Amino acid sequence: MNLLHELKYRNVFRIAAAYAVVGWLLAQVADLIVDAFNLPDTFLQMIIILLVLGFPVALLFAWVFELTPDGVRKAKDLPPNMPKDPRSGRFLNRLTIGLLIIAVAWLGWDKIQRPAPEPVAEEPAVVNDKSIAVLPFADFSPDSQQGWFADGLTDEILNALARTSDLRVASRTSSFQFRDTQGDLPRIATELGVAHILEGSVRRAGDKLRVTAQLIRAADDMHLWSDTFDGTTDDSIKIQEQIALKIAQAMETAMDPDELERMLSAGTRSVEAWELYVRADIGSYSSDATMVEVVDLLERAIDIDPTFVDAHLALAHLWMSHLNPAQGVNYEQPIPASEARRRFYEAIASAQEFARSEASRAEYDAVLARFDIRLTDYVAATRRVADARPEQYAELAQLMSAYILLGDYPAAREIGAEAMRLAMAADDPSPGVFQYLHRVDLPPALQMAEAAMARPNVRAETIYQAHRVYLYAGDVERAAQLARLHRARETDESSIAMVGVRQACAEGRIEDAEAIYATLDASGPGAPAANKWLFLKTLGRDTDATEAVRYLDEGDGLFALSGFLHYTHFDPRPFPNLMARLEAQGIQRPPPTDIPFACRRD
Repeated sequence: MNLLHELKYRNVFRIAAAYAVVGWLLAQVADLIVDAFNLPDTFLQMIIILLVLGFPVALLFAWVFELTPDGVRKAKDLPPNMPKDPRSGRFLNRLTIGLLIIAVAWLGWDKIQRPAPEPVAEEPAVVNDKSIAVLPFADFSPDSQQGWFADGLTDEILNALARTSDLRVASRTSSFQFRDTQGDLPRIATELGVAHILEGSVRRAGDKLRVTAQLIRAADDMHLWSDTFDGTTDDSIKIQEQIALKIAQAMETAMDPDELERMLSAGTRSVEAWELYVRADIGSYSSDATMVEVVDLLERAIDIDPTFVDAHLALAHLWMSHLNPAQGVNYEQPIPASEARRRFYEAIASAQEFARSEASRAEYDAVLARFDIRLTDYVAATRRVADARPEQYAELAQLMSAYILLGDYPAAREIGAEAMRLAMAADDPSPGVFQYLHRVDLPPALQMAEAAMARPNVRAETIYQAHRVYLYAGDVERAAQLARLHRARETDESSIAMVGVRQACAEGRIEDAEAIYATLDASGPGAPAANKWLFLKTLGRDTDATEAVRYLDEGDGLFALSGFLHYTHFDPRPFPNLMARLEAQGIQRPPPTDIPFACRRD
């Protein structure tokens, strides 16, 4: 309390207030001088620094010196009983009040002189009128145990609509994140970039089935169509076909008879086989289901309907994953590799035989060619798929990646430009396009990444791909913002670590990057080869990266090793068996490129 009284007695508080007002006025004057004479910003910065440094000096002077009738004198030299000169306090009060009046007048004048900002009208995003999202149908069954059936029904309706060439359908991943969302469908449509929403419910009790569906136009929240379908479980395929057809008609899509037939085909006429397939499909998304269980469900579906092409294709993909030593998808029962290959070839041959269209047959031809590492045949088959579906940018993105496998970067660049045009025209800057495009044509890939990040509710996968594009473009600061956002939204530790390692290397923090890699399971001996190779290449440990995947250069591992050709910085020359496959097909890849943001170990 004695110190506080002494500070007030020596006018330290008055000096502080007066100095703050004077400093603010001087800063405003300096700002005017900078604008009037086009001085550098450092001039204003210097004035502010001097004012800040002068503040403690002014307080020191207030403490050390005192205004007396005889002038300014040191406080310590004054007699202890000398009375306080009241003029000093009154002078400082008047000075502070006067300066505050000047400051208020200055603010008023500045507000009058400054023109009011014109309101910026935000241009509404252009949404394709023929676009729809199918939200997961709710399970209203008495036992609440038919969620798998409701999801399967939703999937089939979504897939049927996706076969319509002039109808844009939001992906399953995007739509299913709004499971159990209540109301506000226009907001959901905006986030998904679609003009229409389909929602519905399923009620199943015994063999009785009721499906309710309604199509809503997001612009005015108007119901364009709604209906209730009653029947038995034997009618489930017929019901999903009716719903898809009603939606296509309500949205006035252009379908020829062949296209209509493809849209309405669920792949089987057997409800029992379809339900087994749905259970297998749900199991493939779940960590609880084993490969043995999923294979058993698919084989039972095929036993019921040998022409069920989707089940054959799903089996082919499962066996292909099992035979890929870099993926770690294992059939839990002992099985020779030769038997697994036989079952793969059998499944893909059946898919080819029962294909519902020439485009689908070309798609299955591409799967077989890719597994056999017949890369030129793979490109040809992928080209047939893209030609049959000219408005599907996802097919063009796949063709772009196929050309990158060959090392034909000019062709990949040309296809990528068309894929980008279609994606942007559909208001869907899909990461499926720019995750490949940035490797052969960075500027348009950066444009797509920026458009994707400007959308609401950006998914972690999109952030992951965009982060890499920004690093390729050298925008480390923007990439750092995305790295923080990715960490907040991603749950997969490996993905978080990859973004962290890339960002640390780009910022020159090699020790931090190594620390992230050292604590990750991906650095262990049983980690997927692709992860280890990517981490080590980013860390600048090229020799270690090559050795991490050398074991793949034989047998079934060649299929996995050939997948690294998707990266322009992969060098196949240290792998003799892979090089022999490429040379036999006349494939000559350009020299490997550098990763611009990799850790530098000079």
